[in-house]
Amino acid sequence: MVQYDLPNVTSVCEPRQNLSSRGIFFDDNPFDFAVPVLCAQLSISALINAFLQLVLSPIGESAFISQMWTGIAMGPSILGKFSALAETIYPRKSLYLSKTLGNFACLLFMFLVGVKMDLSMVTKSGKKALVIGLCAFLLPLTLSTSFASILKHNVTMEQNLYESLIPIAVFQSTSSFHVIACLLADLNLLNSELGRLATSSSMVSGICSCIWLMISLRVRQSSISEKNTIRLQLLGVASMLFIIICIMRPILLWMTRQTAKSKALKESHIIFIFLMILMCALLGEVNGVHFMLGPMILGLAVPDGWPLGSAIVDKLDSYVSSILLPSYFVYSCAAIDLALINLKTTGIVAMLALCSLLGKFMGTMLPSLHYKMPIIDSLCLGLIMSSQGITDMLILQNGILLFIIDIESFNSLIITIVLMTQTLTPIVKLLYKPSKRYMGVNRSIQHTMANEDLRLLACTFNQNCTPSIINLLEVSHPMLRSPICFYIVHLMELLGRSSPILVAHQKGQRSSIHSHHSDHIINAFRLYEQHRRGKVMVHPFTAIAPYATMHDEICNLAFEKRVSMVIIPFHKRWTLHGSEECDNPIKAVNFKILKNAPCSVGILVDKGTLSGRNSGSRKPLYRIGMIFVGGPDDREALTYAMRMAEHPKVSLTVTQLVQPQKKSKELDFDMIKRFKMPNIHQKHCLYREEVVKDSVEMINVIKSLENRYELILVGRQHESNSPLFMGLNLWNEYPELGYLGDMLVSSVSDWKVSVLVVQQ
Repeated sequence: MVQYDLPNVTSVCEPRQNLSSRGIFFDDNPFDFAVPVLCAQLSISALINAFLQLVLSPIGESAFISQMWTGIAMGPSILGKFSALAETIYPRKSLYLSKTLGNFACLLFMFLVGVKMDLSMVTKSGKKALVIGLCAFLLPLTLSTSFASILKHNVTMEQNLYESLIPIAVFQSTSSFHVIACLLADLNLLNSELGRLATSSSMVSGICSCIWLMISLRVRQSSISEKNTIRLQLLGVASMLFIIICIMRPILLWMTRQTAKSKALKESHIIFIFLMILMCALLGEVNGVHFMLGPMILGLAVPDGWPLGSAIVDKLDSYVSSILLPSYFVYSCAAIDLALINLKTTGIVAMLALCSLLGKFMGTMLPSLHYKMPIIDSLCLGLIMSSQGITDMLILQNGILLFIIDIESFNSLIITIVLMTQTLTPIVKLLYKPSKRYMGVNRSIQHTMANEDLRLLACTFNQNCTPSIINLLEVSHPMLRSPICFYIVHLMELLGRSSPILVAHQKGQRSSIHSHHSDHIINAFRLYEQHRRGKVMVHPFTAIAPYATMHDEICNLAFEKRVSMVIIPFHKRWTLHGSEECDNPIKAVNFKILKNAPCSVGILVDKGTLSGRNSGSRKPLYRIGMIFVGGPDDREALTYAMRMAEHPKVSLTVTQLVQPQKKSKELDFDMIKRFKMPNIHQKHCLYREEVVKDSVEMINVIKSLENRYELILVGRQHESNSPLFMGLNLWNEYPELGYLGDMLVSSVSDWKVSVLVVQQ
C-alpha cells in the first residue's frame, strides 16, 4: 500500500490544511486530513498484524515475522499495487507523520526492552553461558568478515554493494538479547532449561555486539565528518550516561519506594517517566548517537520487576507492541517490492547472511557439545541464537543513515532476515520439548517407602491459600520416622522483565525485591516448621514466570527434588460470602501441570472447611472421606488417605462403590485389603461398601455423604465407558477434576466440603 521511497523522498509544497475533518456531512473527505488518515493507518496495520499473528503463531513463528509481513503486505508488493487504495490511506504527504509515529513507537518499545532486561544476569551467568556467548559473537564476526573479503575479490558486483559488503557482514554477525528473549517468549520456552541458557548466553553476546557496534559506528560517523568529533561524541555519551545514572536513576528508585507503599503507580510518575524518555532521546540525537540508545539505557536504569518495572510494562506493553509498533514496520518496509528485487544482489547478501548464520550456529553448538549437552538441545540452542529481529532492523537503518549500506542492500537484507528467521523458529518448536527431561518419570506416594521422607510440593498464587495448605500438610501426618520434605512455591506472573526467575529463600536471608510479595507466605510456613521441628522441613520458593510456561517451573522443580506429589489450588475460590472468583490463567496452568508433571498431582478445592479448623480442638481434627471406585488414581488417593489416617486426630471413612457381579481388579482388591487389615478394629477408620449399578445410584450414594466430612479425597480419572459414569461427561463443568470431583464441586452442588482430586 505504501509507495514512497524512503531515502529519496522529493520535497514538495503542500497547501496548509486542518488536521481534523469536519465530517462527511459538511462535504469534507476525511482522508484529506491528517488525523483520519493516521487512524486508518494504525487500524489497518494493527488488524493485519493481529490476523497474521493468529495464523502464524501456532506453527512457531515469532511476533517479529508477523510484523515484518504486515509491513511487506502494506508496501508496493501487495496492497500498494492498488494505487487508489495507496493514495487514500498512505498519501505521500503522510510520510513524515507516519514515520514520526513509527519512530516514536519504536522509541517506547526499546525503552520497554531496557526495562525488561536484567543486567545482573551477566554476572550470574555460569561458565557455560559465558563461553557460548563469546563464541556466538566472535566466530560469526570472524567468519562473515573473512567471507565478505573473499566475495569482494572474486565476485563482480555493483559498486554500492561492493562498498557495503564488509559492514553488512559485521551487522549480520551481531546478536541481541531482546530478540532472543522475545523469541523464547513466543515459543513458550523462557523458563525451560534451554531457555535459561539461551537468555544468559544472548546477554553476553548482546553486550559484546552492542559495544562493538557503538565503537564502529562512532568511528564511521567521525570519518564522514569534516571535524574530528569522536572525542566530543564520547564526552557527550558519557554526559548522557552520567545524567541517567546519577540523576534519573535515583528519581526512579524513589518512585519505586513510593509505588511499593501505595501499591499503585501514580499518574504524575507516569508523566515524569515519559518526560525522561523524551529527554534521553533528545540527548541521544544531540550527541549524534541513535535516538533509541538513550531510552534503552534509561530502561536499563529502571528497577526491574515489581513494583515500578512491572507497572510500566503492564500499562504500555500491549498498546505499544500491538497498536503503535506495526506502523514502524510499515514505513520500514515501504520501499520493498518483491517483484523488483535485484536477484544478484539478494543472492550475494543471502550468501553472506548464511555464512553469518553458520558462524552463530557453530559458535553456539560447538561449545554446547563440549559441555556435554544433548545434540538436539545444542542444535536448538544454535538455531535460537541465530535468529534476528527488530534490533537488527534498527542497526541496518542506522547504517543507511551513516551511508554505510545502500538501500538496495537494505531491502535484500530485510528479505533474507525474514526468510531465515521464519525458517528457523518452527524447527525449534518441532524439535525441542521442555517436558522431555522428565518424560517416563512417574513418582507417587503409593511407591514411596514407609520409612523414607515424603516429598510434597505445593503451589500458591496468593496468601489466601496458605491456611488450607498448612492444614493439609498437618493432616498428612509428618512423623519422625517418615518426615515430610515440603516445597512451597509462590507463583507470580512475569511482568516488567524478560527473563523468568526462581528464587530459593534460605533461612536468615534478607528479604529481597523478588521475595517481597512472598514474605507472609514464607513466614507462615516457617512458623509451622518450627512447630513441627524435626518432622517437617520447609523449602520456600518464589517463581516469577509467564502463565504460558509457569508449569515448566513446577515440573522442573518436582523432577529435581524427586517430589512424590504436586498440590495445586483450584482456579475458583470460595469467599466468606459464598461467591466464587474465577481466574482462567490459573486454570490453564493447572491443566498443563496435570499433563506434564513427573509425579502425582492433587488439585485442592477449599470451600472453607479445610482452612477454618482449630488445630487445638479435642475432637478429631478432621473427618476425612475417601470415595473409591478403582484405578491408579483411586489407589494413589487411598494411599494418601491411609497416611492421613495414622494421625491421632483424623478419622477416615473409605466408601467403595462396587458394581454388581463385577469382580474388582487385583490391584484395587489388594489396595483395599491393605487398608482394611490394620484398621479393622480401629474406631477412627471405617470401611463401607456400596453396591451401585449405574450413575443414578452412584449419585444417590454420594449425596448421602453430604456434610459428613471436612475433606473428601477422590481419584481424577476413571473408565468413561463404565455404567457408573455413563452420561456424566455431558455436563462435566470442570474436566480437570474428573467425574467425581466435578460432581462435588460444580455450581449445582451446595456441598460445604473441601475436595482433593488426585491423579497418579
